[in-house]
Amino acid sequence: MLWVLAGTSDAGEIISRLSQEGFGVIASATTQYGAELAKRAGADEVVVGQLGFEDMLRLIKDREVRIVIDATHPFAAEASENAMRAAKAAGVGYIRYERKGLNLAGEGIREVDDFEEAAKLASELGRVIFYTAGVKNLPTFLKHCSSRVVVRALPFPEVIARIIELGVAPEDIIAMHPRFDRELNKALFKAYKAEVLVTKESGREGGVVEKLAAAREAGIPAIVVRRPRLAYPKVCESVEAIVQEIKKLSLT
Repeated sequence: MLWVLAGTSDAGEIISRLSQEGFGVIASATTQYGAELAKRAGADEVVVGQLGFEDMLRLIKDREVRIVIDATHPFAAEASENAMRAAKAAGVGYIRYERKGLNLAGEGIREVDDFEEAAKLASELGRVIFYTAGVKNLPTFLKHCSSRVVVRALPFPEVIARIIELGVAPEDIIAMHPRFDRELNKALFKAYKAEVLVTKESGREGGVVEKLAAAREAGIPAIVVRRPRLAYPKVCESVEAIVQEIKKLSLT
């Protein structure tokens, strides 16, 4: 059995391909939406919920997992660290699917290492911040940002409830499902009178290219939080590379 840590569109592609190759696949996702994507992709079983190290280790042993494929979001560092530890403790293979990074060089783009730094810089650069970097890191950002923050997030009730709980006014919440093209991003910047864009380096799949292009055309600076750098034992940047690596590991 192969275990795919899912929840992204990338994971769906991986699950679908592995199923087509005849591998048994169990997937895990932190949300019901991510679980539905995994089911549609062809996973034989889907586990829903946040898994810690002990949960992961138990899953590997109970389901007789031979290889762990970590296709979580580039910023899900804790999940990746736990998955690496669990795979090592259980003595099974681990493969990280990593979205290709982007060349972010360009006028108006500021790269930072964390969300506290992003918030402080955003406060210096503008009075209205257009935040598109995920709810998980929003508490840290709001704590250190003194400007008005407009938050764009997925249109799930629990996500919106969390944003309101953090003190963001309903009129400053944009609940929309991606993907956003350059023109839509630019229109939203204009509608909310945004003076700074805040996003994270989640790869081309995360719509970063379109956001940055829109910010450049709108004449507003963009702050990009760099993705965490972890010491993955094995990294693949394509679905095909993962399939080939699994076949290689299966023969050893």
